[in-house]
Amino acid sequence: MFLAHKPGAPARAIESEADAHGVAWIDLLNPTQEEQELAAKICGQPLPTLDDLNEIESSSRISVRNGAAFLSTPLLKKTGLEFEAFPVGFVLTAERLVTIRYQPYPSFENVAQLVAEHTLPPAPATTPAPSMVLTPEQRESDAADASGQGRPLEPAPIGPGEVLVALIETIVDRLADILESVGMLLDKLSKDIFKRRQNMPKVRSVAAWQRELLERVGSSGDLCSRVRDSLLGLERITIFLSESKKDGMAPASGLPITSRRFEAGVTTIPTENAPYALSGALRSRMATANRDLSSLSDYVSQAASKVEFLLDATLGFISIEQNGVMKVLTVVSFIGVAPTLIAGVYGMNFKDIPELNWSFGYWYSLGLMAASVGLPLLWFWRKGWLGGIK
Repeated sequence: MFLAHKPGAPARAIESEADAHGVAWIDLLNPTQEEQELAAKICGQPLPTLDDLNEIESSSRISVRNGAAFLSTPLLKKTGLEFEAFPVGFVLTAERLVTIRYQPYPSFENVAQLVAEHTLPPAPATTPAPSMVLTPEQRESDAADASGQGRPLEPAPIGPGEVLVALIETIVDRLADILESVGMLLDKLSKDIFKRRQNMPKVRSVAAWQRELLERVGSSGDLCSRVRDSLLGLERITIFLSESKKDGMAPASGLPITSRRFEAGVTTIPTENAPYALSGALRSRMATANRDLSSLSDYVSQAASKVEFLLDATLGFISIEQNGVMKVLTVVSFIGVAPTLIAGVYGMNFKDIPELNWSFGYWYSLGLMAASVGLPLLWFWRKGWLGGIK
């Protein structure tokens, strides 16, 4: 799918170069070979493939070629009950932004809706004809408008940098929501591990319950690892964009597209030259997103430490359970030794046995066997091995 997003209009499919004329954001969603070639022709340079986006080295994920910035990062996608990471690519030039992805993401859909609902600034009013006579108040108002101080700043048209910043902010917010769910998942897992259930599982299902706990701990650790990869990739991108500068004075946009609520003031920042670089206000928003990513990285580190603790605790409880089973086996094997010894002694085929002709010999041997079983059981019970006195 090859889509063009234009302010004030819904997304439309791109079938030729003319369809992309004047469009600041074109989006490739699971593109075919023909769509990939058409996009490369529109951009004037080759676009990264899926194999290129899967590269993990920093020089492959962030690079500059022919005046364009090539950025990529893994991004989490929930498929069913599991989260998986798929690569996403951004190609930023002075004229347009090209996004390359192989899975649909809610963040992209949200920003596409913001772009479609964005209203372009109205056309400037026509200047009066020379023959018109202006009052002094009108002359003063026109002079103030010409100096840029008489009316509020109109929203500037959406550029590729504005779209990219909005995408990254929305993705960061989405990752924050995922981390909140991770925190709740770990809290529930901790309660299941440390707090005894009202209805404990039967002995025959204890192994399945322990296996379930281990699977949940492993799934949580894998999710933390995938979130960390996404945060690391986005953090590199935000640092790169916040440090890239553009020539001239960069006024802040009067009405930026963003899903966040904040008040953007009008600032002017002296900058350097870079064709793909962002203006001063957008760089400030990238710096804010970078700080958010740093805080999320700290949260992931804390969650990963908790996962390791829960894994150690689960293995410890499994070890305690196994020790309990070994105690039972030890008791069973011990109480079977003495009766076997007594039965072996009185079962020997010797001619002269003191109790051979004794009328109470049979009951005597049975009593010895019962005593050899009962006394060790009482001793183990008092030791607490059988749930008795601790």
